[in-house]
Parts: sequence; C-alpha cells; structure tokens
Amino acid sequence: MKESLNSSMSPGTAGETIPGSWYPGEEPDDIKPGSYPILFIHGINTTSATWNVDGNDIRETARAKGYRTAFINLSGTADMWSNGLLLAEKLKEISVSFQREVVIVAHSKGGIDAQTAMVYHDASQFVKRVITLSTPHHGSQLADLTFSKWADWIADTLGSRSEAVFSLQTGYMKAYRKRTDENMEPGHSSFYTFGGTGWGSMGSELFWGGLYLRRFGPSDGAVTVKSSRLPYGEEVMVGDWTHKTIKLGDEIFPYIEKLVLEEVEELPVAIAAESIEKELPVSVLHKGGVYTGVAAERFYVEEGVEELTVDWVSSSSDASYVLTDPDGRRHVRFVTAGDETGFFPNALHHSIIIPSPAKGRWVMEARNDSRESYLLNVIFSGGVNVGMDEIISVKVAESDSKEVKMTGIVDIDKQIHLSHFPSGKKVQLADLNPETLAGYGEGIHNITIDLEGTTAQGERFQRTVIRTVTVDEHGNVHE
Repeated sequence: MKESLNSSMSPGTAGETIPGSWYPGEEPDDIKPGSYPILFIHGINTTSATWNVDGNDIRETARAKGYRTAFINLSGTADMWSNGLLLAEKLKEISVSFQREVVIVAHSKGGIDAQTAMVYHDASQFVKRVITLSTPHHGSQLADLTFSKWADWIADTLGSRSEAVFSLQTGYMKAYRKRTDENMEPGHSSFYTFGGTGWGSMGSELFWGGLYLRRFGPSDGAVTVKSSRLPYGEEVMVGDWTHKTIKLGDEIFPYIEKLVLEEVEELPVAIAAESIEKELPVSVLHKGGVYTGVAAERFYVEEGVEELTVDWVSSSSDASYVLTDPDGRRHVRFVTAGDETGFFPNALHHSIIIPSPAKGRWVMEARNDSRESYLLNVIFSGGVNVGMDEIISVKVAESDSKEVKMTGIVDIDKQIHLSHFPSGKKVQLADLNPETLAGYGEGIHNITIDLEGTTAQGERFQRTVIRTVTVDEHGNVHE
C-alpha cells in the first residue's frame, strides 16, 4: 500500500475545488460557548460542494446555531494514502487558523481519509473528535464489483476504476483495518459513527445498490451498516437514511450538534436490533460486454425464486430493452435512473422487477445503433443460495455440509477468474484453495466465481460470487 503521494496545494475560497483548498463558512453572529469548529470532509467522486447542493442546508444550519465551520476539498478519485497526507498538512493549517482543535464530520470515504491523516501523519493533535457518516470502514462490495471480471467493459467506459474505489475493496480494507487499528493509541481522537438503512424506491439513484447489498445486511444503498461501524467507535445512530440523505443538515445536524461541544451531550440509543443485522437470502448473476446493434444475455430461474430484478447498467440512454420470460411474454417497462453510489459515476441503470418469476430460461435483449458497453446484474430473492466456504474449498456434490445440502443442489460447475493488482495479470483457475492464495503473489486479488448447476428438481441455475483478497508482503492473507 502507498503511504504518501501528491504535492501540497494552496488553500482556496468557496467555489474552488482544487485538492487541498479549504475555506471557512460564514461566521455565526454568536459563537456557541464551548463549541469546536466543524471541518466537513466529502467522499469519493465529490467535492466540498456536496455540503451545499441538492437541498443540503448543513452549512447554514450550523451557522444559525452558532457553530464555526470549514470545508475542504480532497481528491474525489485518490486513495486514502494520498488524501490522508494532504489532509494532515491542512488540518494543522485549519487548526491554527481557528486557534482550536476541530471536530471532523466526514461523509463516506472522507472518514477513512481522516483516520489515515491522524494515524499515519500525526494529525490527531489537531482533531478533537471524528464523526463519520456512512463511512465504509470495512470497504464496500460495490467496490469489489467495480474491479470484477464482468465490470471490465462498463468500468472502462465510465472511468470508474479510480484509486479511491480500488482502495475500498473489502479485501484491501481488511488489510487496512488490521494495520490501522493496531496503530490506534489511547491518545487518538474519539470516533462516532452513523449508518443508514434507506435506499429509496424503484427509480432512485441508490435503489439498485440497496438491492445488490441486501445479502450483506442492511445498507444505505452504497455502504452496509456493518461496514459503517468501528470496534472502538461509538455508534450514535442507525437511521432510515440513504447514502445521500445522511449528510443533509435537517437530517443529521440534530445529532452532530451533541458531539461538537466541550462535553458530549447524552446521545440517543443506537439502533442495534436483530432485524438490522439480518442478511437476506439474495444472490446475483453478472454478465457484461460491449456490442453494437443487438446484445442478448440468457439466464435461468429455478424454483423458489420469489422475486427477480434485472438491472442493465450502461452509459447510454438511447438503447431499448426487452426481457422475455420462459412463456414468451415480453417485459418492457424498465425504469431508468442514475447512480449515486459513487462507484459507477455517470452510469444509467435500466431496471425491472418481476415478482414470482416463471421457472426456466429468460432472455434479456438490448438494441442500440451505437456502441454500448454494459454490466448486467440479475438479482434473485430466494432460490439457490450457495455458501462461499463450500464454493472455495470443495465441490458441493461431495460436501457433507448441512448448509449445502439445504440448497438442494445436485451438481455445480465453477469457473474462477482472478485479476491481480497491481500487475494486471488475469488468470483462469480450476479451483481456489484459501491455503494457496499467498502463492498468487503480494497485492489485491479480485476473484470472480461463475457458477452453473442443477437443482434436485432438475432445474438449471446460474450465479456469480465476487470476493477480494489481499496478500501482504509477508504472505499473510486478508480476506
């Protein structure tokens, strides 16, 4: 992992977006006694403007209540090492300007940038507390998807494979967490976390992300509640926020306000109900490619699938889409929405939900006179749900695992594709054994496993499993 990059950049004024530029908010008429200045840090693919657009009134809300504020621009596409170094330099500058420590309020990856500055560049001396809003402290499975085999074409078109997204793969963050948490000392600033469980309705920019992440637990459409937590941080609230609304002033400032005074006021009891932790029986199939004219992707639905979501991701609004079921019925009422997850910037999602889908072969067809790259996500609620441990270690048919027998699978074939970073090497593997992962070399391994098999009822099924693994310089595997 990198620990340094970039050059120092000059501070700026409101409206500037140069990485390293920062500016104070309007001074309040009466400063709240005993309050700390609040430094707002944005996430990936955004700038400091995120705190002042789309109805976000957090800047004016803070000023009206007597709090001094500052807003900083980091790189929306750089990893935490580059941004952390730059932020550490600016934290000293901002603290000197206010003549006081600051309380950081960080959205999304901004929380990781802040922790990197504090742990690796001694910037905790300028920070009283850190408040993270849906920060993927343990990475995001959407980052894993971005660097997977099937996302190659759409990621190249969208330019979505930035260093920022790369560093948020779950395997990468596993190694980051181990190294960083071991370096957390008692003198470091306190962390307070917030998580969201809302992802909007059909047609919203975070709906597909919420559907995709359901099998990993509740999320805000981009980051799961589990990932938003730190073992040594205090979880303040898990609310019905999306990844977008969790940073809005009227939504979040009543809670932030309790954390920016000399003494932390009594906090609400964080939601930690069993329902929040529950992972749902959801699985996925991925396909992808590029075409001009007509593209057709075929897949199968087996017994037990309660709901089917078909999501065609592209950068085009000119294509037409038809989904044909096993009985020959054509489904054309696709809903088109943009992407607010931060992982597929400028992507368009063309989605349709089919309740109680018919068993058998389905065909997804796209037509476009222009060249179009795409990623097809088929999300199954119910049906076959194979455990990852069994996929990796043994053939399902030979396993005595109770969990595997419950799936009702008769046989299964695996195709394993491994992409190694930073070498760029891509290999097809006959099997994948955790004990031999270190043999693939130091770095990040993004693994796509395509499954095809037959159920006990003789029905075909297909699924895709994606995971990331980090092998460090000592050969240790972090997964």
